[in-house]
Amino acid sequence: MNKKIITLNLIFILICFCSVSFAAKWDKTDKALFGAFTTTMIIDCLQTNYAFTHKGFSERNSIIREGVHSIGREFIPIYFGVCTIGSWYILNKFSSRNKKFILIGLTLFNISTISHNKNEGAKLNFKF
Repeated sequence: MNKKIITLNLIFILICFCSVSFAAKWDKTDKALFGAFTTTMIIDCLQTNYAFTHKGFSERNSIIREGVHSIGREFIPIYFGVCTIGSWYILNKFSSRNKKFILIGLTLFNISTISHNKNEGAKLNFKF
């Protein structure tokens, strides 16, 4: 079951990158910023997974907390995969200039979340 969830998450990420590379309205900067955003989402996903496997951590996102409570830790990569793909589809509605601002903001937000998690002691856990 765990390998299936990880495989599905990797397929979601590949779909994101393939979709971005074939989207006509995305320039190289947009694609690079989306790559940075996706990278920060993956790191946050791995840190969240670590937090749920070690005592002393609490998740601030109530959606993730409830999803893990009802489905299990397999919910974590599904949540981050859906958020990443959903972001791509929403960003397709914006002009290239606005995409850049939104992606920079989302990436900076994720970097601050990753930094906070790191300061709290959350490491990367690759096993779901």
